[in-house]
Amino acid sequence: MKRIFMTVMVACTCAASAYAQGSYRITGKLEGQGNEKIMFSYFDGSKNVTVTAEAADGAFTLTGTAPEQPVIGRLTTSVDRNIYLGERANSMAIPAMPLDVVLSKDCQLSVTGSAQDLNLATVKGDAYNESFNELRNAESKNLKEKAALQKELMQLRKMGVKDGLDDVGKKMLANYQELNAIHKKYVKDHPGAYAAVYLLSRTGKEYSLAELKAAYEGLDASMKNTYLGQGVASRIAIMSSTAASGPAPDFTKPSPDGNFISLSQFKGKYVLIDFWGSWCAPCRQSNPHLKELYATYKDKGFEIPGVASEKADDLDAAKAAWKKAIDTDGLTWPQVLNNELAMKSDVVKLYGVDAYPTKLLIDKNGNIIARWQGAESRELDVKLKSIFGN
Repeated sequence: MKRIFMTVMVACTCAASAYAQGSYRITGKLEGQGNEKIMFSYFDGSKNVTVTAEAADGAFTLTGTAPEQPVIGRLTTSVDRNIYLGERANSMAIPAMPLDVVLSKDCQLSVTGSAQDLNLATVKGDAYNESFNELRNAESKNLKEKAALQKELMQLRKMGVKDGLDDVGKKMLANYQELNAIHKKYVKDHPGAYAAVYLLSRTGKEYSLAELKAAYEGLDASMKNTYLGQGVASRIAIMSSTAASGPAPDFTKPSPDGNFISLSQFKGKYVLIDFWGSWCAPCRQSNPHLKELYATYKDKGFEIPGVASEKADDLDAAKAAWKKAIDTDGLTWPQVLNNELAMKSDVVKLYGVDAYPTKLLIDKNGNIIARWQGAESRELDVKLKSIFGN
């Protein structure tokens, strides 16, 4: 049985009045599609919707209702385009990229291209999608290179060959960096393009706060007023509120023993908030060094409240994964779970965290003095030595 990987784009909610329903019609012709299925997934303002059609000799038609305000939908195919580590049945795979399609009220769109390179297909019908065509043209070379490198990496792993893995990894990193540069240039050069504000909302973590502010201010007013633009503005506000030199927002969350821990109870100490999760390999790999730092500085006025966010579907499963990781890694500093209380207080959102691990250092007065993403520890080590004198 073929495995179909579908990604559903969940747009942030806006006022109900913004989602008056209209219609849409998407027709297409894809080389290599045959009579396979085509799936289109999007958020209609109140729920996730997936529409499926059977293609006939590569041709298909999709129809349905569309919101008043444009949203990004994802077009996928049942043609198997995934990259597998082992034999296809039940083996690990890198899912193929979908095609981004902008869905707007009463749009009439056409899609052309190939099923195997669906993510690079052309969508005609309006300016929204034309901006994505321009973006795909700019990305095309790097995206094809990325797919080739992923296949090479999987082949090396499948064969158990270690020689060459480092070389492929370096090429993938260079490709990633080139794509980031392409994206930033596109945003700067296309201030009135819908694809530009989409990119900025999707890749905001690649920007420093100053860079993100400058990129946002460079957008046309029409793009700033979209739900995507409003999301970027909200991100900037969150990042600004948790930037170095600002006060750290207080929070209260449950500990493993069921008691509650608040950030404010550590005032008077230097505090390192560690955002992590049991599923995050770099987070777990950094724990042994954190244990060394904690042993060195805890008696000198240093504390590490860990804030875990688990990817489990239910609270009991999240608690179990969290507690097991704490026990396995031998973590002795205070821990809280962000999944608790139905996320009524989302500490990850409060601090604008979108990469793991993320660490924030707070001074004795409760002000943020440094922020780091990733498992690299040298800057943290230097900072703590400068504070505690050893």
